[in-house]
Amino acid sequence: MYLKMIAYTSLRGSAVLLIAMISALVFFQSVHAEEIKANLTPPRFLTQWGTQGSAAGKFERPIGIAVDGDDFVYVSDSGNQRIQKFTAQGKFVLSWGKAGKEVGMLDRPMHLTVAQDGRIYVAEFANDRIQVFDLEGNSLALIGSSGKGKGEFDAPGGVGVDRHGRIFVADFYNHRVQAFASNYTALPQIGKKGRIFGGNFDYPADVAIGPDDSLYVADSYNNRIQKFSPDGKFETKWGGFLGTGLKGDSSGSFNVATAIEVDALGQVFVADFYNHRIQVFTDEGDFLVEFGSQGSAPGEFERPTDMTVDSKGNIYVVDFGNNRIQKFAPFTSQTKNE
Repeated sequence: MYLKMIAYTSLRGSAVLLIAMISALVFFQSVHAEEIKANLTPPRFLTQWGTQGSAAGKFERPIGIAVDGDDFVYVSDSGNQRIQKFTAQGKFVLSWGKAGKEVGMLDRPMHLTVAQDGRIYVAEFANDRIQVFDLEGNSLALIGSSGKGKGEFDAPGGVGVDRHGRIFVADFYNHRVQAFASNYTALPQIGKKGRIFGGNFDYPADVAIGPDDSLYVADSYNNRIQKFSPDGKFETKWGGFLGTGLKGDSSGSFNVATAIEVDALGQVFVADFYNHRIQVFTDEGDFLVEFGSQGSAPGEFERPTDMTVDSKGNIYVVDFGNNRIQKFAPFTSQTKNE
């Protein structure tokens, strides 16, 4: 009995200590995030384009966005089953695609990326494939098919290409990231279904590649971001308390992390879907700044689904629920020494 009481008292004391440590850490993280937030200026709204519809320049549930080396903007207009191309000022250039499974056709195009060689990779959610196009919309290749095996997809959501031409795909319903060589040969997959621990995914929605070829994954329903080395080894995670993925609306927490982008400086942008905002972090997950709130006015969002950054640092956001694209100037730091 005495030993049981000692064990109970010890356990109770440890629990109290643990709670105190967690409370202190949460307080520190909150204060630290607010200090950084206070010293950064959110990006300034510049312009917007698009309304709901099927005519050129209009959108029906747009999902993904990417820019090429000349800062042309490409949008996956998912409800209209097409890709639209615009100038950096939002002027319509061309579009391609229509509903179907044949080469050149699309079925629920999601996130897309433009590789360094100018090829556009589009994740087709309902066709279980990645389709590759040139900058004028000509289909060049198809990658993948339906299934759970190596090189097969169950609703791919996002795609990224590193400097060596390796292709990484967020395989949504298979809860993994699949990798391919530049010749489209399947490589070992990354991750499995699960929570809490690094390398576990719950509906990964998008991927992005950093300047050093690090891989970042928007682990959507785990409400977190995971970072991997170029060879696929888990490095770190963030979102909620200690990257556990508890959803929330405080800075650094997410309510469905639906898309991710990494700019040339290594800054990580995350579309925080149900919090109607974009959050920006360092490459190790330190919170920098956030912008946006729910609404339809300029600078407000209704469930943003993606963003991209051009060569000048301008930020383009897919405002899904408002059927438009919004463009922002680069955000600037305002340190205490300035």
